[in-house]
Amino acid sequence: MKTPLLPLSVAVLALALARTSAQTPAPSAADIFLSEDFDSTAVGQIPKGFTKKGAVGVAEDFAHSGKHSLKMEPALNGPRVITLPSATAIGGEHWGRLYYKMKLPTPLPVPPPGKTTGGIHSTIVSGNATSPLAGDKIEVRMAGTSTNMTGAFKYLYNVQPRGGRKEFGASAKETSQYSDQWTLIEWHVDHATQTYQFFVNGQEIPELAIHKGAGQFEGVEIPPSFENMSFGWLNYQPASGEGFTVWIDDLVLAKTRIGDGPVPPKMGVRK
Repeated sequence: MKTPLLPLSVAVLALALARTSAQTPAPSAADIFLSEDFDSTAVGQIPKGFTKKGAVGVAEDFAHSGKHSLKMEPALNGPRVITLPSATAIGGEHWGRLYYKMKLPTPLPVPPPGKTTGGIHSTIVSGNATSPLAGDKIEVRMAGTSTNMTGAFKYLYNVQPRGGRKEFGASAKETSQYSDQWTLIEWHVDHATQTYQFFVNGQEIPELAIHKGAGQFEGVEIPPSFENMSFGWLNYQPASGEGFTVWIDDLVLAKTRIGDGPVPPKMGVRK
């Protein structure tokens, strides 16, 4: 009995899916630095081993998987984040991923006094470290957004030096719209090659990709290790109305890419 041939379009799709799966195999337990689905944390609390700033805690109103997620309550500005106080064991390279969703409609920027336009810079994932270029303290913001007066936004990578040097980074070219559906974001940083990559729902944003090469720190400054890492929502400029309400779920940090796979076995954070 002959095996029926697939239509060309179906065959191409199957091959593409096979290649995608091959590119993002599930990480082994030994590869995982952190795996958190928030289901083992009581409502209103934060996971063990984290600290927090602002109105943030586990909630049960929405979840990407399981029954719980991390909810950032609305605020006009300022942090609603959880922080790993020690992240040095993660080292200079990791892949990270999380899912997030927004309460719609999202707020608009509030123009500064005397101005008719403004913007909102927000950070979702960041880590404090020492710059490999200047030796000063820096905050590396591995996932962020810049919201304009229409409510559309661009994804950002940026670095904020703490000693007076100017902030720098890269921005997506195309604007996106915030969604009340779960959105997958992934990031990859590598100190050895001074590489940064960012993906949304499995697709890389090419204009955010940075690859400087070994020892070429200017314009990227990926550190050899992070002192701590924070996850949540921090908008620096004021937002209209009550501010942003955000949910995060299925947060993973690993040595290899996680993609959209299920949350791996929980390992905690390596000490």
